[in-house]
Amino acid sequence: MYKKNISDKLALGYGSKYQLLRMLGWHRNDFNEQIASITGVNKNINWFDFEFNGSEDKELLNFDFIPAINEKWKERWVCGINGINWDAVGLSSDGTYILVEAKAHIKELESSAGGSSSSKEKNNKAIHHVLEKYNINKEPEDWNNNCYQLANRIVALDFLLEEGIKAKLVYVLFENGYELNASTNKSASKEEWLEAINKEFEVAGIKDTVLEKMVNICIINCKRDK
Repeated sequence: MYKKNISDKLALGYGSKYQLLRMLGWHRNDFNEQIASITGVNKNINWFDFEFNGSEDKELLNFDFIPAINEKWKERWVCGINGINWDAVGLSSDGTYILVEAKAHIKELESSAGGSSSSKEKNNKAIHHVLEKYNINKEPEDWNNNCYQLANRIVALDFLLEEGIKAKLVYVLFENGYELNASTNKSASKEEWLEAINKEFEVAGIKDTVLEKMVNICIINCKRDK
């Protein structure tokens, strides 16, 4: 569980869910080519379906799409009611899982840990494992308080890699993807996205480290003509 400021509900014409649906529905070949170019995987990607759940359906949770390791993951990370929600998950023809976190508004990068003290304590062990493994000079609470969503995505990715499963984490950042004609809800440019994500990497202490390279950044202009 985590706290954030921007609604994650499906909106019409704007927002990360809407823009990602556009890419997966109307521009899938182009989207796959961009993902392949950023990550180095084969562009033939099979995107997993969500479960039906009324009008908005259920996002993919944890590693339900890899049943053999899902229970082991839940032993490492307290998942609570839901656990980690993925905006999209694909499997490339070369056997690489693509884990997508999509954003259309810079404030969506802000997140902090919720849950009980016992769940935080358990998750802190998993975070500490990653911090120590990659020699990151931060404490678990630094990640919990300032960049929790990025932290749990990195922990999840590292878990897959430890299990011998090929995987790539991709942050899909939508340029011109969030317009409500209000100064507080304006879209971000490519330059603004790069500044914001680099600031988050610095806060997390992963700037210019191996972990930064493990977070693939794909910026997509929602208003381009071609």
